[in-house]
Amino acid sequence: MFAFVFYPGARAKEVLGSLNEYTAPDEVCPLAFLGRVPRDEVFPQEWHGEPFVGIAAMHAGEVEEGERVLRPLRELGDPIADFSAPMPYVEAQKLLDEDYPDGGHYYWKSVNVGEFGDEAIGRLIAHARAAPSDHSTIDVWYQGRAMSRVGAGDSAFGDRSAPILLGIEANWEEPQDDEANVAWVRACVSDMRRFLGGGNYLNFPGFLEGGQKLMRDAYGENYERLAALKNGYDPTNLFRLNQNVTPTA
Repeated sequence: MFAFVFYPGARAKEVLGSLNEYTAPDEVCPLAFLGRVPRDEVFPQEWHGEPFVGIAAMHAGEVEEGERVLRPLRELGDPIADFSAPMPYVEAQKLLDEDYPDGGHYYWKSVNVGEFGDEAIGRLIAHARAAPSDHSTIDVWYQGRAMSRVGAGDSAFGDRSAPILLGIEANWEEPQDDEANVAWVRACVSDMRRFLGGGNYLNFPGFLEGGQKLMRDAYGENYERLAALKNGYDPTNLFRLNQNVTPTA
């Protein structure tokens, strides 16, 4: 079962607050996202371009149980649209593909936050509304549960204790808008770090302009172990076209 609901942006604080209180089993990891309603016929025309807060959540298990567990996310009242339905996992994976066409301009960064109360939610809503592009979103990844039960030193990933990961996605069309959109992302990340923020998720690395500081922030205390492995297996940094840990040898 896949929940996929769009609520009016004026209710963003209420919806995000409800998600903070939502008790999810290990089979569910909800995602909220703030943006502007696409100018697409699947949405009521009167909402085109207006702010929204959306919820996406997959239940990995029986459809009937998924419907029960995800129902609270769909019943927060008066949605703009509700596309929730049982569907194959692969179909859910492809649901947003058309939102990221080849040839578009993209700049995404992330920050973990430890506090996500009223003040943090208010700041995030303000940043979402200031986005220069109608195609951009701010995504709120609710972490924890099974993921958080893996120790920081048990895998390369590092510290998993942050309850919230914010993904700031600038998506735009014209090259003359590059500067404004990149600046918007960086300003949002910088501001949200005040909420006990730290670390990042390397699927959202900007242009990798952070270099080894970006890597150290992502891997934390595991960075030195990874550098030692790099020294042993790839001292010339042959494999470097990635989010790269550079050798120190």
